[in-house]
This record gives sequence, structure tokens and C-alpha cells, in this order.
Amino acid sequence: METIESIRQQTYTEWELQLIDDGSDDNTEELISSINDNRIHFYKAGRIGVLGKLKNLGLYKSKGTLIAFMDSDDLWAPDKLAKQVAAFNKYPEAGFCLTGGYSFKKINEPVDYYYKSVEGERYGDLLLPFFQSEVAALMPSLIFRRDCLPVTGKFIEGRLFSDIAFMLKLAAEFKGVVLYEPLLYRRLHAGNTTNDNWELGYTEYISLVEEYKKSGALPTNVWRDVLFKLYINYGEKCLVKKYKLKAASNFFKAWVHKPKSVVPIRKLVKTVLK
Repeated sequence: METIESIRQQTYTEWELQLIDDGSDDNTEELISSINDNRIHFYKAGRIGVLGKLKNLGLYKSKGTLIAFMDSDDLWAPDKLAKQVAAFNKYPEAGFCLTGGYSFKKINEPVDYYYKSVEGERYGDLLLPFFQSEVAALMPSLIFRRDCLPVTGKFIEGRLFSDIAFMLKLAAEFKGVVLYEPLLYRRLHAGNTTNDNWELGYTEYISLVEEYKKSGALPTNVWRDVLFKLYINYGEKCLVKKYKLKAASNFFKAWVHKPKSVVPIRKLVKTVLK
């Protein structure tokens, strides 16, 4: 209910909320019906369990010219929508807009911010900044124009982590805006999907980098650097999980992309001796 209230408290009031229920077994439907807000539409989807399918269902049911997604336990600042709508008016060629934000366990107690700066903005081509970790791929911070969909297509339903693939497609095709002000507050909890599927997350992101590498969208120095860091981090995670052979394999792949670096060699030695 906190999430819904953070939407209802937006200073920009011309919105609709398509609430897609993915087979909840609590009293969600009763709670929603008690709110008495005709901007909120509840749809019982059954148990789908695939984020891409759920988002595509939301796209199908929505009518707005601007589209945003919200996770069930995150919060928006009251002026988030208003400031992003203003950004679209300021930059009419922008296809999408992102904001800053922070993670929290207790409300109003930030754990970490997603950008060093908490003010200002950035506008332009954001594909390379995404890959260079200068732009945070946070779906609940995103608003994009519905007019982008014929170009980008919808979410890839066969990919578990379809959000980042969609945002990269937006950035590859359209200019974007980043508002550095923290307007998204993401709740940390033990049940995050990425914690359960960390290995698939690495392999899917590596495949995305390979796709953009083959398309020629990424300069050599960029994709080499991105893949190097991915394989190092992947290897480190495998070590934590005690997958020594897989860790060694990833450190070797990192070395292939930067053979002059001693970092993967040291990590390979550490893996063998551990």
C-alpha cells in the first residue's frame, strides 16, 4: 500500500495505474477496491512469474502517451512524475527520462545513492554511458514515450532480466535525459530476484554486451573494458560460491580481453591456491 500511496501523492495528477496482480495469495484485491480511486485499475493475471510478460501486459492495458513502471515495494518522491514530464517538455526529442535515487531498508534512511551528484541533469546519447556505468539502469526511475515502442519493440519475454535489454534498446535508438535528483527510493530485501539468479544475470548481460559489440555500436576500448570487469566480477562471485573451476574460467576470459593486466593472473593464482 505504501507504493500505491506514493503514486497517489504525486503532484502530477494526470496518471493511470494499471496494477497487474501476478497471482498474489493475500487480500490485495480487497485493499485496492477500498481505495476508491478511479485512476487505479486492478487486473488479476494469474500466476505468470515472467517479468517481461507482466510488463507487456501492462503496456497492452495502458493508454498514456508516457509510460512508467513501478515495483511493488518501491517508492517515488511526490514530484517525480512532474519533474520528468517537465524534462520531456524541455527536451522534446528525448525518448526517455531517468532519475536518481537511493536504496533503503527503513524509510527516509538512505543506504546508498545511485549517483554521486544529487542535482543537475544530463541530456543526449546515453548508450555508451550505460555500458560505462555512468547511467543507472533502474526501471522504476524510467519514463519513456509510447511512440518509442514501434522502434524498440516490447520486453523480451524469454529473458529473465529483460529490463536492461529494453533500456539499452531505448538508449540505442533515442536520446535520453537523466535527472540526478534522487526521486526513486528502492527497498532492499532478502527476496530480490537478482540475489536468486545472480549467475543468469551475469550471462545475460555478457550476451547483451556481445550483441552490441557485434553490431558495431560499442568502440573496442569500451566493450573490452566492460567484458573485462564483468568476467572479473563473475569470477569473484563464483569464488564466494566455491565454484573454483568456473571462477578460474572467468578470470581467464578477463585476461583474454586485457592480456596486459596482472589482475586476472593474480586472481587465477589465488583461485588455484585457495
